[in-house]
Amino acid sequence: MLKRNVAGRALALVLFLLLVVVRVAAQSPQGGLPQGGFPPGAASTDSGLGGGNAISGSLVASTGQRISKRISIRLRTSTRGDRISTTDERGNFVFQGVPPGDYILVIDREPEFEPFSQTVTVIQPRGTPAQTIFVSIRLDVKGKSNANPGVLNAEFANVPARARASYDKAIQLAQAGNNKAAVEQLKQAISEYPEFMLAFNELGVQYLRLGELDKADEALAKARKLAPDSATPLLTHGVLLAVQGNFNLAVTELQTALKQKDQSAIGHLYLGQSLAILGRYADAESHLTRAIDLGGDEVKDAHRFLGAIYFQRGEREKGVAEFETYLKLAPKAKDAEQVRNMIRQNKRSQNHALKRYSD
Repeated sequence: MLKRNVAGRALALVLFLLLVVVRVAAQSPQGGLPQGGFPPGAASTDSGLGGGNAISGSLVASTGQRISKRISIRLRTSTRGDRISTTDERGNFVFQGVPPGDYILVIDREPEFEPFSQTVTVIQPRGTPAQTIFVSIRLDVKGKSNANPGVLNAEFANVPARARASYDKAIQLAQAGNNKAAVEQLKQAISEYPEFMLAFNELGVQYLRLGELDKADEALAKARKLAPDSATPLLTHGVLLAVQGNFNLAVTELQTALKQKDQSAIGHLYLGQSLAILGRYADAESHLTRAIDLGGDEVKDAHRFLGAIYFQRGEREKGVAEFETYLKLAPKAKDAEQVRNMIRQNKRSQNHALKRYSD
């Protein structure tokens, strides 16, 4: 029994040494934009418009919860009418075969939600590969107030049109995975409006994605100076601290930011990761579970850390289940083979223990 416990602790230690590397998540200030590709399990519709691009996205309610019922969503074109699709059981959708141009996503036939529309511009310069534009849609529940859009509108209130246009273009470029071009558009937005806090914040996000952490820190410092009471740059800076390995400071900033932005899946994800690395497993489990509730499959790293936590506590079956979920969501992740090895090692240990017990 003593040997078995020691072996379990050793395995857990190896797991944490293996898995506590915090990776930069591709997230916008609003939290939740993958770097290209389709949401897992997304309901896909061929638009029949003859293009090679795709417009994909996910829906959440203004309460922050995923929308499990199927929602009808229309892709409106200026000359060829509407294309209709429905979301899957996790609120994901994809319109494929989309050529360059301006489109409008419309949701206006759902009795429990307020009508929604959003313009999406697909840009594909000649000779460049097709891309996927990701859109995160938040539907307002009828009869319920939602303070977050008001806060966001206030942050855009004094932004000149040209600066806002550059910012929006940067977001689209980032969603397509072109982070360097997004940086240039954000710099343009800032030159048009030097007090553009959200542009500085997004610039920090893009530098994070590019691994230029010093530049990210500089951009976020300016964002925080412009809006010291805003949770948006504080949360992004908390993620930066986690990526830099400053986990105690990251916990402090992320906890503070989440008091205002409790619906941020990325905030809970990085807070949970930082707490796990600091050995505060119960708190970490709570925030990682919250991240999954809010972000679903987009926060796959939460399953990786939950698996490590459960192994640390000796709950091996739960740990294996979380690792297997992680591998299902990220089969080609850089650490996928290492995680598979850990699962195999656990099964060998169990078989060996059962054999000894039967002998």
